[in-house]
Amino acid sequence: MSHSCDGDVMGLVYVMSARAYPPGTRLPMYWNVPRPSTYAEYEDNLRKGYDHVGNLPVSETFRSLILAGNLESMTTGGLNEHGLCIAIEFLPMRKGLACSRGRVGPNSNHWTTSLIANGLLRARTAREAIQLIGAMIEEYGFLYYRAPSAGVALPIADGREAWLMEIFGPGEGWKPESGRPGGVWCAQRIPDGEVGCSANRSRIGTVNLNDPEHFLASTNVFSLAEALGFWKPGTPFVWHDVYGGPGDRSNSLREWRALSLAGPALGLKFTGDSQIDRYPFSVKPERPLTVARLIDVMRDAYEGTDFDVTSQPAFQVEAGRSPLACPWGPPELFELLRLKPERAICTPTSGYVFVAQLRAELPAAIGNLLWFAYGPADTSCFVPLYAGVSDLPDEWDHPANFTRIDRHQPQWNFRLVHNLTHRLPYRKTIQAVRQMIHPAERSYVEIQPRLEQAALQVMRTKGPKAAEGFLTAYAFDCTSQVGSAYAALVDDLMYRFLVGDPELGRSAPPRISAPAVPEAERRQ
Repeated sequence: MSHSCDGDVMGLVYVMSARAYPPGTRLPMYWNVPRPSTYAEYEDNLRKGYDHVGNLPVSETFRSLILAGNLESMTTGGLNEHGLCIAIEFLPMRKGLACSRGRVGPNSNHWTTSLIANGLLRARTAREAIQLIGAMIEEYGFLYYRAPSAGVALPIADGREAWLMEIFGPGEGWKPESGRPGGVWCAQRIPDGEVGCSANRSRIGTVNLNDPEHFLASTNVFSLAEALGFWKPGTPFVWHDVYGGPGDRSNSLREWRALSLAGPALGLKFTGDSQIDRYPFSVKPERPLTVARLIDVMRDAYEGTDFDVTSQPAFQVEAGRSPLACPWGPPELFELLRLKPERAICTPTSGYVFVAQLRAELPAAIGNLLWFAYGPADTSCFVPLYAGVSDLPDEWDHPANFTRIDRHQPQWNFRLVHNLTHRLPYRKTIQAVRQMIHPAERSYVEIQPRLEQAALQVMRTKGPKAAEGFLTAYAFDCTSQVGSAYAALVDDLMYRFLVGDPELGRSAPPRISAPAVPEAERRQ
């Protein structure tokens, strides 16, 4: 499973430890609204404190790699110690479904009211997470903290199953004391051997509740639609038409691209009309989507298609393609050239991107990991973070400094590398970036079998805790080296392409050296 967290300034990854609670514990549920749009509003919210909106029965929580973003570090995804992975996609929602009385959302600013955080911290499998999240929606009421008039899609996967869960509001008339579900939701399983995608519009079509192997849903799927006048019994019921908005060109174009990359022979067509451009929920790929291939998909900017903005005549010069030809960059450049880049799978505003590799045939700590990148995919190095990781370096797991540029933080250096790459001669700078990150990613993939065999040996001889320590040490080595390399790459790009005095810079371009497995073993 892969995901790009678009729209946040910079992201965050950290470890939330497991915890056991006494029988009968009911934790206070906290919420802090309205969502801040500036740092000053964020500080005002902190001074105000959280609102107590309910009580949550909890017996235990599981250790999780939590992914978050924006000023208040909203939980936007992650991976738990059992190999359960969750992500998030904003969805247009049909007018009339929003409800201001909801008290749980996909990514609120406290874990007790965050559906994603609760799924990761309290569920072991994808099915468990769907049922738990669904129950919270029905009891407490759904409200998308970040966009109150929107719905949400939650891609949810474990080592055996992958699902897409879509959630919409119950209508403004809902009240907690009404006895009715506080939202409407449906989850559809990606069939084994197939590939699905979600690009910010509803993807679930015909719902078959007689097939619980592939569909799970709230009890009000049909009754709410009928009560709100969205559907009449006896007429076709298509989930995305009944509850979702039609979306726009940017949604259907990315769906077309993702599914076409998986199955080129399908010959899927794109017309530009989002009403017409409805694609299969899932397709059978022509060859397996490996980690490396999926990373390439997340970096896609329509290369080789009619939608590749860098191939437009405006970017052509006498010597060929201009060195300024870039898929993203200063809007003034595209205004000058009268070009409008299409929104691609890869976006310049991603706070993080990940590819989750989930394998049930291995112990959970070793078989499940996030290939994590702290920035837009095209200029970011994907680093392996295993489910067994119990800690990360301080500079990696602290929120970004939103008040000033902090060159000690990887979020800032990843962002600076991306911005420099797309504001300097792109054809040259992107080559320098790729020369640093691609060899490192290949080495991580090459090392992976030996690393995991070593981790299994540590687990057999010294126990699970020792194996987690082994994987944590490996994560420290990888993240530290990548962080240092990105700090150096910022300087290198400025010296070579901005200052104009490359001889003042490093004698050689920065590179990332992946730690050797024997070295990691010695640290044990």
